[in-house]
Amino acid sequence: MSAEAKSPPDAKPRRTQAERSQETRNKVCEATLQALVEVGYEQISTTLIAQKAKVSRGALTHQFPTRNDMLVAAFEKQVSEWRDGYPFKLDPEKEQLSVDELIDALWENIFSDDRYIAAIELMLAARQDNDLGHVLRDILVSWIRKRDRIAVRLVGGDVDDAEADLKVQLHLSVLRGIAMHQSFDSDPLTAHKLIDLWKRIARQA
Repeated sequence: MSAEAKSPPDAKPRRTQAERSQETRNKVCEATLQALVEVGYEQISTTLIAQKAKVSRGALTHQFPTRNDMLVAAFEKQVSEWRDGYPFKLDPEKEQLSVDELIDALWENIFSDDRYIAAIELMLAARQDNDLGHVLRDILVSWIRKRDRIAVRLVGGDVDDAEADLKVQLHLSVLRGIAMHQSFDSDPLTAHKLIDLWKRIARQA
């Protein structure tokens, strides 16, 4: 019997150690973000995250020796998804958005996600004057610089125009506030009503 006949035709190739490690890291980061939404930054522990990620505590600590390592990796993963996703993956030299389109894109791809509350938890932690706060702040500052420049350019603004930058900051601040409101409002339609109202105000301005 040939080797081909012995192997099931749909057998999957065995994963490499690197692939297994990456899968564990992804599970832990996702579980960390979800736990931040559910219980908040202060309640996060490696034991809790191992349980939520359905991995052994040994496997978790092998990838992330400390709680801080785990939190930083989760934040980096979230920021990388924003950076590589719509609308920030667009090339402002080739594509432009109206202000309405930018607001909708930011809301749908960042602020309406339940996990945005996890980002808020970590942004607040970044204010602390400790090792974790410093690392989180560095990630946040780097992301903000890239985010704001692209957002200004996507709506046809000049990155050296202070008022154009302020307008982008205002859009982001309003959306951030609506995201926070959404986290405790029992009416799922309120956020959409607020978004529509803000777009009307932005058009008039």
